[in-house]
Amino acid sequence: MLLTSKNVLVFAATGAIAGEVARTFAKEGANVWLLGRNAATLEELASSIKAAGGKAIFDIVDATDEKAVTAYVARVAETAGHLDVVFNGIGGRPVDLGYLTPVATLSLEQFMIPLQVILGSTFLTSKAVGAYMVKQGSGSIVTLTATLRKMTAPYMAGITAASTAIEGLTRALAGEFGPAGVRVNCVRGSGMPETRTIQETVAGNIALTDMPPQMPLPPLGRPITVAETAKTAAFLASDLASGMTGQVVTVCAGAFVG
Repeated sequence: MLLTSKNVLVFAATGAIAGEVARTFAKEGANVWLLGRNAATLEELASSIKAAGGKAIFDIVDATDEKAVTAYVARVAETAGHLDVVFNGIGGRPVDLGYLTPVATLSLEQFMIPLQVILGSTFLTSKAVGAYMVKQGSGSIVTLTATLRKMTAPYMAGITAASTAIEGLTRALAGEFGPAGVRVNCVRGSGMPETRTIQETVAGNIALTDMPPQMPLPPLGRPITVAETAKTAAFLASDLASGMTGQVVTVCAGAFVG
């Protein structure tokens, strides 16, 4: 197994991608801490992981609250002895993140929401866990972004800016933490139709343009799945990727190259 006995924190674990990442990490032998704001969903996820033979515990932690994140990371570091991997899958519905809005009617406040929530949370969690990883001389931080970075997607200025910024942050952290033996890499996933976010985004675009999006199929002839994104995250978290840092790995069925 790729992650045997590694201690892993998964923030915003109630989301579709982060939840699947948590399941995959557990299948690969990790001890997984599930963090989020919905106790019922976290408990259900932890139970499913345990039923499958994995190890998971859950706690209520708001990944956008710096004090809560810092205090929790300190507590786990003290009790677990070492922190090996962190993944933050924070996201949100289009209506909550202020996108699917034409730029002409988009306020600065709306534009900044994805940067404050997604980019800000990624920074906070990476900063808190990274500090302990630097002290122990090892660790893997895996960030999450979207192929919006490679697209000219209308009505999505804020979320596109956040995705682009996360990739820049990944490279900056890799340069800063690398000398201490800490790796920082990013999973860049294209749209996964099984997620509510993509379903609502597609529906919103149809409503705005009054026509369905005409997207050619990628070379593999199908969209990617959440499971494929999660497996890529597990690889980057593992020692198999020991020579990789500062990298953005695209999972897109060949839709984007380079």
